[in-house]
Amino acid sequence: MTLLDISPDAPIAARVDALIATLAAADDAGYIGEPVSQLAHGLQAAARAEATGDEALALAALLHDIGHLVDPQAPQMHGLGTVDHERIGRAVCDRLGFAPRVGRLVERHVDAKRYLARRASYRARLSPASTGTLAFQGGPMSDAEAAAFEAEPDHKAILRLRTWDEAAKDPAAEVPGLDHWRPIITRHLERQGLERQSPERQSLERQSLERQQIDRVLAPLRRPLSAEQRAAWARDHLLVLPGLLDGEALRALEAWTADLQTRPETPGKWMKYFERGTEDRQLCRVEDFVPYHAGFAALLCGEPLMDRLAELMGQPACLFKEKINYKLPGGSGFTAHQDAPAFDAFGHRYHVTVLIAVDPQTRQNGGLEFAAPVAEGVLLPQRADRSVAAEVEAGLSWAPLDLPAGSVAFFDSYIPHRSGPNRSESARRGLYVTYNRAADGDRRADYFADKRATFPPEVEREPGVDYLARAGRYNVGNPIR
Repeated sequence: MTLLDISPDAPIAARVDALIATLAAADDAGYIGEPVSQLAHGLQAAARAEATGDEALALAALLHDIGHLVDPQAPQMHGLGTVDHERIGRAVCDRLGFAPRVGRLVERHVDAKRYLARRASYRARLSPASTGTLAFQGGPMSDAEAAAFEAEPDHKAILRLRTWDEAAKDPAAEVPGLDHWRPIITRHLERQGLERQSPERQSLERQSLERQQIDRVLAPLRRPLSAEQRAAWARDHLLVLPGLLDGEALRALEAWTADLQTRPETPGKWMKYFERGTEDRQLCRVEDFVPYHAGFAALLCGEPLMDRLAELMGQPACLFKEKINYKLPGGSGFTAHQDAPAFDAFGHRYHVTVLIAVDPQTRQNGGLEFAAPVAEGVLLPQRADRSVAAEVEAGLSWAPLDLPAGSVAFFDSYIPHRSGPNRSESARRGLYVTYNRAADGDRRADYFADKRATFPPEVEREPGVDYLARAGRYNVGNPIR
């Protein structure tokens, strides 16, 4: 039995098992004249797509060549793979219960090649295998076909998928394996199953799944800190709990982070900030999302994390502000700074920030570096933008903080830190959530109200206003524009 034979009504676990088994077997299947296996090719494409936070696009990248793997009796392209593999791939995706968009993206990745092949410069870059398959697939598009393709709302995503398809041929690439994708596929199919239920049943099922996710994320944080950990904090002003969140807890954290990444810019709600690169605008950060996300609200304001903060601060803590730095591939670094100069608007003197690593944090992808701790209340000489003065930064000894995904780190608002650019092909997403002593008052709402008025997200900006010039404490050390 192949994936084309499996019942759409089969249990989700059975469908996922069958798909994973098919993909795993592809590790022994060559990728049509390229130096990687079919499985490695799909995993590399999926890793690149996952960095965008678009789950359907990432799944389509993983499965775009599934049509080559399911029917060995299907007509072949003279040793270049299965004829119409893109349409077979869509049929597989639809039969397994993926969102319709996943199947559409899979089906259209060949059309993207035909669209791009209208340019002689593109055809010249194609590998011999890709040149051979192009002839079977209809050759370059006509002008009429290209115009129809450009009119499709999702045509840019289809072209991105094609770009990742062509780049995913590196025999030395290190990317997440099938174990990473199993829970993502399972949750995706579960959500699609919900869509076929009544609205009332959907609501109950969603609430149940949400509670299960929250419980998994909170469980590792319930463990009190040890005496050694508290001593390390007192000495270093930095405490690291490597890989604290793993398995389903980490998968939930990844899903929540991707959810915020893909939400539209919406005035008055979550605040999305961007950095300007050489080409397209690139997401840098999302802030002020706790009121709009039940999972993050439970994690960041719940008893387990608040108890750990109270152990470190010596008194109850209060949420001051929350953000996620996405640092997508090519994202810029953050200059050396202390947090205290950026957190001084409301008379507070001391804060603790919790870093929760959604992705691994390394020197290659722009992970944090720390200098030696500085006593509470001591500010190092600053530049005009409140970052650490260049001559001071040069004289400090900097240590990288390499972290596996799911790690939790605490650091205070006076320890100097910085980070480099992301030179990898994957995102380096991390939550940076800041707390003040509860005795100093709850000023979170005041903080975000003042930031919106002073340095709002682009969707709330007025034309002609130089927001960078007045950003002040709200843009210390970062590449936001």
